[in-house]
Amino acid sequence: MNQSLPSQHSRCFLFLTVGVITSLILLINVSFKIVLIQGLIFSVNGLICPLIAGLYLLALRNCKIKEQRHMLNMSLMTLYLYCIGVYVLINLPAAEYMHDNPVYQIIFEDIPKKFFATTIAFALSFYLPHLLVYPKSSKSSPTPKQCMLLAVLGGISFFGLDYFLLFSGTHLQSFNLIFIDSLMIASLILLLIGVFYLTLLLKHQNLFFPDRGREELPLYHYFICIAIVVMLICLACEYRIVTIINKYMVLSASSLFFPITLVISTILGELWGYRVNLKLCLILIATQFTFDVLLMGIVALPSPTFFNLNPFYNYIMLKRLPTASLTLFIGFISNAMLLHYLKHSKWNFHRPLRILIANFCSTSLLCLIDYSLLFGGIYPYDQIINLVANVWHYKLLMALLFLPFILWFCAYMEKNKSLALQYD
Repeated sequence: MNQSLPSQHSRCFLFLTVGVITSLILLINVSFKIVLIQGLIFSVNGLICPLIAGLYLLALRNCKIKEQRHMLNMSLMTLYLYCIGVYVLINLPAAEYMHDNPVYQIIFEDIPKKFFATTIAFALSFYLPHLLVYPKSSKSSPTPKQCMLLAVLGGISFFGLDYFLLFSGTHLQSFNLIFIDSLMIASLILLLIGVFYLTLLLKHQNLFFPDRGREELPLYHYFICIAIVVMLICLACEYRIVTIINKYMVLSASSLFFPITLVISTILGELWGYRVNLKLCLILIATQFTFDVLLMGIVALPSPTFFNLNPFYNYIMLKRLPTASLTLFIGFISNAMLLHYLKHSKWNFHRPLRILIANFCSTSLLCLIDYSLLFGGIYPYDQIINLVANVWHYKLLMALLFLPFILWFCAYMEKNKSLALQYD
């Protein structure tokens, strides 16, 4: 049973939601990045917070109130998942031969502080005002003035709260100077967003979105957002090698949670069909590529000597960008295509068998390509082969363990025909 593809309006909602989630996770990754350009010293928060406010403004104007609430819920949910996932992987015991860069710990050891700062700032700046201005019983759409005020004031508040919660206890040199410069940049970007928004509003005064009665939000939107955050967790810890089961098995930290993304891909392929599964693949690749390019661009900005975190990123980013794109493309495309063609083949494979075949092939391709490209030239080939074998066995075991859950969930959803989240 396949769900029809969403309308243009839903695609806009999904695009904006993915954009906000990616920006929030990018903010967590570079929260402590300080930029020094021509005597102007500022925090990267002053660049990313207005970007999130701009996406929020687009959502206020192009999505219905309940869709806006879903976007805010997804954003907070993915923040929780990302920070908890990275915190767990970072605190697993590292393999003895792992080349651990000390800057790695500087970036990720303050994950609880980053999570607290970003979550509190986002909730107080965007989530809570939206609840107060548009309660659950509200039926009216936001006016252009309300959209502008919510986005601009929310952006300023988001930046200010996030900056103070991050840097107030770090004894940062020139704390006040950095804050003033960052605030000026954030205000300038928000001003440009406001001018651009008002210009479009004047040119399209008759543009409005009619209220709809009963609406449906495809459930797979939530699955896609969960897959995105799991993928970004894996990317964050891709070069970390850990030991589990009393240091008996050596694994890549990214492999521990990655099977969840294949489970989501399988569920989408079985319930919503090949096109939605292909959409998941393309969204994952686009998100990964955009995230890494933005991260590389931000890292390329010069930093003061007293707070320079560039060495770690320069060490991993250039190699990770093409490798991650290639492996995601091959792994998820192969899984989607095999699920589709085995389902419609003349041999009429049963669901458990075609899921196992698809997951086995995609997992094998991922292990062979990903780790040989990532770790080639860093570790001896005997260690890489041992790592690939361990990860391959682990992922196949996870595929077998998740199979009953996939079968039960697909049967349950098909029986109840609840492939969409309905709201009035």
